[in-house]
Amino acid sequence: MQQLRDYQQQALTELRNGIRQGATAQMLMAPTGSGKTTIASAIKQGACAKGKKAFFIVDSLELVDQAAARFEQDGMWVGVIQGQHYMTDYAAPVQVATIQTLRRRWRSMPDELRPSLLIIDEAHVLHSAHEDIIQWCKENRVPVIGLSATPFRKGLGKVFDRLVTTVTTADLMQQGYLCPARCYAPNIPDLTGVKTNHTGDWDSEALAEVMNDVGLVGDVVEQWLKLAENRQTIVFATNVAHSRALCDRFNQLGVHAEHIDGYDDDKVARTNTINAFRRGEIKVLCNVAVLTKGFDAPETGCVVLARPTKSLMLHIQMIGRGLRTAEGKDDCIIIDHAGNCIINGLPDSPLPTELHDGQNSRNLDRKQRETKDPVEKPCISCGFVSTKHLCPSCGFKPEVRKDVEVVDGELYELTKEPKKDKWTTERLAEFYAELRGYCAQKGIKPGWAYYKCQEYAGRAPRNTRQIKPKFPSDETLRIIRHLNIKAAKRRDAA
Repeated sequence: MQQLRDYQQQALTELRNGIRQGATAQMLMAPTGSGKTTIASAIKQGACAKGKKAFFIVDSLELVDQAAARFEQDGMWVGVIQGQHYMTDYAAPVQVATIQTLRRRWRSMPDELRPSLLIIDEAHVLHSAHEDIIQWCKENRVPVIGLSATPFRKGLGKVFDRLVTTVTTADLMQQGYLCPARCYAPNIPDLTGVKTNHTGDWDSEALAEVMNDVGLVGDVVEQWLKLAENRQTIVFATNVAHSRALCDRFNQLGVHAEHIDGYDDDKVARTNTINAFRRGEIKVLCNVAVLTKGFDAPETGCVVLARPTKSLMLHIQMIGRGLRTAEGKDDCIIIDHAGNCIINGLPDSPLPTELHDGQNSRNLDRKQRETKDPVEKPCISCGFVSTKHLCPSCGFKPEVRKDVEVVDGELYELTKEPKKDKWTTERLAEFYAELRGYCAQKGIKPGWAYYKCQEYAGRAPRNTRQIKPKFPSDETLRIIRHLNIKAAKRRDAA
């Protein structure tokens, strides 16, 4: 059995205490990177040691073999309930089941084959079949444990008796289990008047009309060239057309990008594309309805949010794709072209600690939560994060808020530290020297370097005559490309 971390052991203790106190159905909030499967494996090993039968329910085919392999690796006898799976074995004490197959077989399943412990993965996604099985478990005193990084769905408090929280994303970052994030907020589109759907989120088609604007599509790619440092990147788009448009724009500028979506029936091709991304053969992976859950690619160093959402669950799932640690990876860059970090919070912001009871929306609606509990949010002027209405860093006081604030100008970094000038004397001189080196390569007059340095950094060095040209780095070449694109857009507009 794998050695448990302190908070994982604490989670087991809390869940056992809940069962002893009569809480049949419990939800464990476990953030990305906390080791949900490790906790589930420890629970199942304890159940098997007592001669109990334990089910582990997943909601997608991709997760079946992954979970079964993990439990076998930990020394358990595992069967699978999914179609005609080669591991079908009802005698096994541990069963990994898809909810789709279990729905069809549950009613005819003999009681002796039913579980004495039930664990539900991604338990915020509950189908009616989940609820029917949970109700049977409650009636028969069978413990149910739901696992989720985002248990914020409306009405979960009616299904689960108790929420167990033991560790936060901020804790995992501090302990080194997740990497820190640098979040940048751009010129956010005005979504006033965009209609919503039955879930309360923006309608995807109406949203796509705004986000598919040629200028916005171009800005997404240009800001990536400026900020992403050539990292492996996942882009979340509003719909298929938007994702393909972004993909085409990246490729036009020489960045190898591919598109995938959850509506394509060719799952083999989709898997091959994902594997090519993991191998580093694809730099940018644009997607719709695929990579929000059940997808782990620690090598992802940048996440681009080009899909606005009011859903805290979706927001956390999207940014979580880039927070896992990997060799040589110091942090993750979040480029938020949607205002999601302003609406829903930063990756390490506090999250609700109560299940939604189906009536009170205080723990789901950020604006309503702010009336009773202080909520961290970034200043839309300088990016400093605090709970204050008047920014402690720059003194900016925002006007009455809309659904999404509209911010003109360059991207700014959202930070919990007061804003500082990143252009030290040494760094400014280095940047100018590399601009001069580019001028020498291309036969451009030195004055170009001076004005471009002013444009990008806000100022140029004082002693330019003493600075010798240097060969431009990859980062400076990306910045130059970004500045050239901006200049071309200005010429076209004129």
